[in-house]
Amino acid sequence: MPLRNDFDQLVDVKGGFISREIFVDADIYRQELDKVFTRAWLLVGHESLVPNPGDFYTSRMGEESVILCRDKKGEIHVFLNSCRHRGMKVCRYEQGNTSLFTCPYHS
Repeated sequence: MPLRNDFDQLVDVKGGFISREIFVDADIYRQELDKVFTRAWLLVGHESLVPNPGDFYTSRMGEESVILCRDKKGEIHVFLNSCRHRGMKVCRYEQGNTSLFTCPYHS
């Protein structure tokens, strides 16, 4: 199916109405993922969520699970929450403290 380029029929800005199709149409969803979640800065969490070295917090960027963490030096990083080899999640918890993320498949 072709992706929609014209939302004028689905959104009535003056009347304040939005077609329900926007919330359930798979093509619109894929276009939204492409145009919003892969091309823009996204908030995955605030630094206060990881105040200490080793603290982590998991969040999402579109359909991707990510890990916000603070390293031993106090620097903040965001990583995809998946093993590069098999795609297994390396962190199954929402938040916590750890010195190492390990794939359960590879140990």
